[in-house]
Amino acid sequence: MRNIFVILGVSFLLVGCVQVPAPQPTIGIGIGIGSAQGEVSEYGNPPRNYMTAIRSYFSTKLKRGATAQYKYSSPKRAYKRKGLAYGGDIAWKGWLVETSVAVPTRTGRYLTPRPYMVLFSGEQIVEDILGNSHKLLTKVDK
Repeated sequence: MRNIFVILGVSFLLVGCVQVPAPQPTIGIGIGIGSAQGEVSEYGNPPRNYMTAIRSYFSTKLKRGATAQYKYSSPKRAYKRKGLAYGGDIAWKGWLVETSVAVPTRTGRYLTPRPYMVLFSGEQIVEDILGNSHKLLTKVDK
């Protein structure tokens, strides 16, 4: 009989206890470009003239960059973290354009295209990264 009172007493204490789910991260939620108002303000607007900006950027950075051949992907949302030694916080959030650049030789023959990831903040180029991946860079749109 005493066990029943103990069980009833404990059950009355537990009434109303509800498990609350942990909050989910909000980075990268959404399907389309700017599908929600929060996404546009978080990443900014996608660059409109990214092809012209990339051409003019690499024309001064690469030798014979003005006559190079370019291929572009569409802008994708991405963010870049600081290194763990610097706290691992988000250092940059914006738009990434994957591009490949084939530079001609002196004889006019084009070399094998080199892949670059160009990071945009609005219409401004923030950084270019040689290659297709980077440990601190996360692409939100695949």
